[in-house]
Amino acid sequence: MLSENTSSPLRHDAYDIIIVGGGTAGCVLANRLTEDPALTVLILEAGPNKNDDPRVYTPALFGPLMGDPDFDWQYVSEPQSDLHGRSIHHPRGKVLGGSSVINLLALIYPTKAGLDAWAELGNNGWDWDSMAPYFRKFQTFVPPSQDIKDFLRMDYIDPTFQGSSGPIQSSFPNIKDPIQRAWVEAHQSIRHGLQADPLSGHSLGGYSSPCAITGDTKERSHAGKAYYGAAKDRPNLHLITAAQAEKVNFEPSVGSEDAIASGVKFSYANTTYNVRARKEVILAAGVFASPQLLELSGVGSSKILESHGIEVVYDNTYVGENLQDHMMCGSSFEVNDGVRTMDLMRDPAVVQAGLKQYNESRSGPLAQGPCYSFAFVSLNTAAPDSNATTAELLDKYLRQHEAPTPFPAAKIQYDFNSRMIESPDEATATHFLARRQFHLDKSYPREIMAAYDSENYISTLAMLSYPFSRGSVHIRSPAANVPPVIDFKYLSHPLDAELYGRHMMFHDQLIETESLSRLIKPNGRRLPPGKDSKTLENAIELIRSSAATNYHPCGTCAMMRKELGGVVSDRLVVYGTRNLRVVDASIMPIIPRGNIMTSVYALAEKGADLIKEDLGLIS
Repeated sequence: MLSENTSSPLRHDAYDIIIVGGGTAGCVLANRLTEDPALTVLILEAGPNKNDDPRVYTPALFGPLMGDPDFDWQYVSEPQSDLHGRSIHHPRGKVLGGSSVINLLALIYPTKAGLDAWAELGNNGWDWDSMAPYFRKFQTFVPPSQDIKDFLRMDYIDPTFQGSSGPIQSSFPNIKDPIQRAWVEAHQSIRHGLQADPLSGHSLGGYSSPCAITGDTKERSHAGKAYYGAAKDRPNLHLITAAQAEKVNFEPSVGSEDAIASGVKFSYANTTYNVRARKEVILAAGVFASPQLLELSGVGSSKILESHGIEVVYDNTYVGENLQDHMMCGSSFEVNDGVRTMDLMRDPAVVQAGLKQYNESRSGPLAQGPCYSFAFVSLNTAAPDSNATTAELLDKYLRQHEAPTPFPAAKIQYDFNSRMIESPDEATATHFLARRQFHLDKSYPREIMAAYDSENYISTLAMLSYPFSRGSVHIRSPAANVPPVIDFKYLSHPLDAELYGRHMMFHDQLIETESLSRLIKPNGRRLPPGKDSKTLENAIELIRSSAATNYHPCGTCAMMRKELGGVVSDRLVVYGTRNLRVVDASIMPIIPRGNIMTSVYALAEKGADLIKEDLGLIS
């Protein structure tokens, strides 16, 4: 039935499925679910459609998007006591395609051990063997030329692990950058070159990673275009942009039965609307907004809900808990004259020349991603003399004491972390090299990556793969347009600083290898000024004073057994409800070892299949 309100943005009063959030996961779901022409799907997206904006599709123009209110929710954390009271800015994509539109394009994959740990928390079908097909399904691998493959020593690539027909394209740079080669050579010189394809689930070492860039047109390959754009003309798919979801509506409760989601209340152009869902409501609003919407809708801690005057639909203390993130920290080193880095883009003339080249031939510096050089590093590699110290640290901070969190799954999560720390075959940090200066002593993302200094730099950075610290996200107000309280509690677990510090010290060793040292200017500048990681004490202070986010928050609607602190089941259904699901990074029970975008694509692909199965559309 068509809506009687002619000014309404709705085509119908009801849809089979309503997806709240047209971000990375939401676009995947919309595409896959509307493959059945009989299923009507509505996407409610708070941001605009920017698919045709050159700042989006030009890979190297990512920087200004972070912090721009036209693209970014501009979330900010609470002051972090273990980071000297600093608040951390958290960009999240407020645009069709979500954070896949504004991120740094790197395609990094999790490990077999990491996903098998998801299954240990009661998630049937979420182990590595079950998930591997979905990591292939979302992507099309564009192999490098033989020339580039030889130059960057990419013998580890195994085509049998790669996807060949997915919407997201995965490609490598088509120029020979000596900095990228030096990174690979540096790791190989210390017998730390990558030996297995990252999609095998068992990779360790330094290598060159692909980015989400199309192989032919050299454009950002993102969910808004690759998934939504491919389905946008289907008559059973309807997108409303600039639509702010306010809450999920439920049918009146009947005894102790699970609540039934009846639709969504949202605002559009200063008017409030209620749209009905015939079958399901899916929250794909992201790590901060999905738990916020659950609480606004009456699903969450009764204590929190009642303090805001919200009627309790289902009492679950763990909504918004289990927040995890990768921090980013490291140093920038001034390079020798003649070494070309992305800092050259500070010159408007260079940018204009690059734009001209890109527009004419889809080549040049603007056709590249910001970072291709990564390494999965074990603690044994970062600190080879620390075996006894590691055992002492685990004993001191973990085995002799209760977990510093009441989260029921903490012991299982910490046991997994401990296994990763003790194994010489598992990475405890993901390191990477950026061909630009970083100002980690600044606050805003675009300030952090701005080329303030006239000198040119390379930066060695790292993220702790599996942090022990856990934070939370909870509503600040019963109004949907008021950002939630975001408290990561970074470094609140003492093991994180100890482990992360040792990985910071690894940078000082790596930069002294012949391959990298010949790029560095003798007695050149180092950023942040006056900071280094030559000792553990200095390294930990570097982290506390300058670490930022690496933009990978997850875990706030954790998928695990209810008694362990779960918010959704392994079918992604919200506990206490019959037909409300969450499908986005918030369901990750344990953070993957590196950048989480590939895991979001894979979990959304699997989520779409689960929904189709439960609706009887596939067997």
